[in-house]
Amino acid sequence: MNQPDNNGFEWDDISSDSQFVVGDVERTEVKKDKKTVRDDVSDYIYMNPVKTKKKKSGKKQHKSQRKKRKKTWKKVLLAIVCTLMALVLLTVGTTLFLIFKGKNELLISDIQISSPDGINATVQEGGQYIVYNGVTYKYNENVTTLLFMGTDKRDLNDQNEQGTGGQADVIVMMALDLKNRKLTMVNVPRDTMTDVAIYSASGYYTGMKKQQICLSYAYGDGKKTSCNNTLASVRRIFYNIPVSTYYALDLDGIAAMNDAVGGVDVVSPETINKFKEGQQYHLQGGDAESFVRDRVHDRADANMLRMQRQQVYARSFMNTVMSSVKRDPSTAVDLFNDSAPYSCTNLNAAKVMYLAQDVALHGSLSAEIVTVPGKTTLNANEQAEFNISEKEFYEQFLSVYYEKM
Repeated sequence: MNQPDNNGFEWDDISSDSQFVVGDVERTEVKKDKKTVRDDVSDYIYMNPVKTKKKKSGKKQHKSQRKKRKKTWKKVLLAIVCTLMALVLLTVGTTLFLIFKGKNELLISDIQISSPDGINATVQEGGQYIVYNGVTYKYNENVTTLLFMGTDKRDLNDQNEQGTGGQADVIVMMALDLKNRKLTMVNVPRDTMTDVAIYSASGYYTGMKKQQICLSYAYGDGKKTSCNNTLASVRRIFYNIPVSTYYALDLDGIAAMNDAVGGVDVVSPETINKFKEGQQYHLQGGDAESFVRDRVHDRADANMLRMQRQQVYARSFMNTVMSSVKRDPSTAVDLFNDSAPYSCTNLNAAKVMYLAQDVALHGSLSAEIVTVPGKTTLNANEQAEFNISEKEFYEQFLSVYYEKM
């Protein structure tokens, strides 16, 4: 028999289904819950075993650090290369955009050419075709024109009143044929008689008056409106040919531009002041201005003689610039920037980039300098008047802007 415990009962007397009392408290059977698979699973938390790092030896640790540094440098180099490539693509993209934009601005195909009076010519399709003396001519869409104006002002600051903008002593139509690689500079004598738009001091249009074309520049603000008025007068002479660009340079700009290209070599075609006929000179500073500006005022042909010197200078200057641009296209942009303080123009970076890359890709241009044909006389007031020989000039016009079919 089992021994009683401290409470006075024996454990064998308790069956599995019986109730029992401990002291004064009645106790019931403790039932065991039936365990299921779900209970087992939910009662446990599964954890990944913790991996303990083995301590590396000194050599292995240094080798690991070198690998990390190598990976870091690879990432840095990759970032640098990607950045440089992005900058290159951006630069190339910008350059191509400027070139494309410049081409569209320079080459104008939408034209409305007028028909000259007294000339046996028929203008068709707005000037796309012209029949002259039985021969058909087609407009050359590869020609772009820049109007160059050299003023008699030291400074092109805006003027407060119309009529005080100065005069355009030098007027040159520069026709650039990109297809045939030819630059034709057509000198328009400052005394050429043509219709000039007149404006009041406050800027109101008052009518047209036939007078020297150089005075067109005076009826403006000395800058943009003066350029546009001169441009309008020149286009009347050139049968309304489109002009994509104008460029006006003041007197101080002559020496500045001359020295920017390292000076210009010329042979004087006449004897005037310090320059002797047939002598060669390397013009620098003020000598360049003297060479292209000096004239004898009491001669009717004084301006024509001066234009001869200007042609000599212009040819040498253009050859110098073309050679520099061919070696380094950025020279054109630098020269354009250097001229900014002395000029007024609608020439922009896009046009300069297009022209520079054209010269760089296709080489130099052949240059020809011609003068509008005509005759100079003195009027009753002893003022020079240049009247154009219409027939000769029209044929010159066709040779510059048209091609025979």
